[in-house]
Amino acid sequence: MRISKIETQKRHADRVSVFIDGAFRFGLSKSLALKYDLVEDREITEAEIETVLYQEEKEKIRERAFRLLGFRDRSVQEMRERLLRLGYDAARVEETIAELVADQTLDDRRFSRAFTDDYTNLKPKGNQFLRRELKHKKVAAEIIEEVAGGRDEKALIRRLIATKLGRFDRLNPKQRQKIVRYLAYRGFALGNILDILRDRDE
Repeated sequence: MRISKIETQKRHADRVSVFIDGAFRFGLSKSLALKYDLVEDREITEAEIETVLYQEEKEKIRERAFRLLGFRDRSVQEMRERLLRLGYDAARVEETIAELVADQTLDDRRFSRAFTDDYTNLKPKGNQFLRRELKHKKVAAEIIEEVAGGRDEKALIRRLIATKLGRFDRLNPKQRQKIVRYLAYRGFALGNILDILRDRDE
């Protein structure tokens, strides 16, 4: 078989159409065409075509992963599940994920720290919430405990009481319960909530 023509695609200037023995065979990125030395009049085998198309699919998966990361950082498992839902081949997704982990594009520790920072500084939530959400995102238990253990949950509770709950009378049983429910709903440990309320009563 011989590559009879390679032409730039009209709608995608970064891609080319490859014709073999006079008939269109496949499209791919210009970068891959260059990488695999695809030029007109070159002989090509079916095995070479399969290799090129395999890499083309992986390149598409990688590009989609970067687009997803453009919106927000993601855990390794989040990215895996999202790519699989998009219909990409599982084996190629796994290879791509492994490459993204190897070059630290995906990093569960970095992701977990950023996630923790958001729910410490922007939208304060307790460690129960943090542990539950990170576990749901399939982050390793040791990473979860590392980021959760680095927080001062009682300091967060004090801050929320001062900034969000100051209108409530802690000595009024019904209003005290509203404070407890508010904080517990946001994943703060009941023991820490009650400790802080007792401290403030003294």
